[in-house]
Amino acid sequence: MRSDLGQRLTVAAIGIPVTVAVTYLGGPWFAAGLAVLAAVAVWEIGRMVSARGDRFVYPVGVLLAASYPLAAFYLGPADSWGITLAAVVLVTGVATLRIGPEDRPFQAAALTLAAALYVGGLISFGVLLRERFTDSAVEGTLFFFLPVTLTWLADTAAYFGGRAFGKHKLAPIISPNKTVEGAISALVAGPLGALIYGWVVLPRLGDSLEIPGVLALGLVVAIAATLGDLAESALKRECGVKDSSRLLPGHGGLLDRMDSLLWSIPAACVFLLTFL
Repeated sequence: MRSDLGQRLTVAAIGIPVTVAVTYLGGPWFAAGLAVLAAVAVWEIGRMVSARGDRFVYPVGVLLAASYPLAAFYLGPADSWGITLAAVVLVTGVATLRIGPEDRPFQAAALTLAAALYVGGLISFGVLLRERFTDSAVEGTLFFFLPVTLTWLADTAAYFGGRAFGKHKLAPIISPNKTVEGAISALVAGPLGALIYGWVVLPRLGDSLEIPGVLALGLVVAIAATLGDLAESALKRECGVKDSSRLLPGHGGLLDRMDSLLWSIPAACVFLLTFL
């Protein structure tokens, strides 16, 4: 247990400063950072589905996932989604040529496209969240870390709330350890965390949305984070694995660290685009 905690702290001590630095740099550096995260996470999904006997189109799926954050930065959010049509043709074509009919090439193409779009497409909203709302490097960093911080608070509240009060299973088939009481704790922590973030860390947020808007933002992010966590739990249970990989000592895989963020970052971005 102590060794596992030490590994977790070591990974955090390296990962957090690097993430903050790349986010602060913004621009192509930030887009490239998200592209790397997307590529690795889709590689992990490919390993999981391959372990259960399904085919996955390497390396096209990995490269496709990486292309979404880069396209979001260089082409803009609207034009970047045009690559999806090209991706359908490319992935289906490669699967048809490389995978025999007995190994279900169309299913392999569908799995690959779904993984790339799910990870790469959703994480690309981070580019918009970092770059859209301000020209300041500091404010841009704080906007990006808004859903990251609220997700961490919601996850922490769910863990401790579930341990202290948990009696009713939230989704016993998907994730037996999660409870309704833990989820309610997360839904309380999200709005309260957003209120503090808007008052102390990013005053522009509080000034623009006012208290009802900030509370609503926190609730939306907490709901999205909870659903994202459950979605990855369902994928891992479907594939019969405990972690997406062993890439991060003490943490499991990269996708295990990103699961909630894949939902909470787009949720925060869409909310702010609508109401800010």
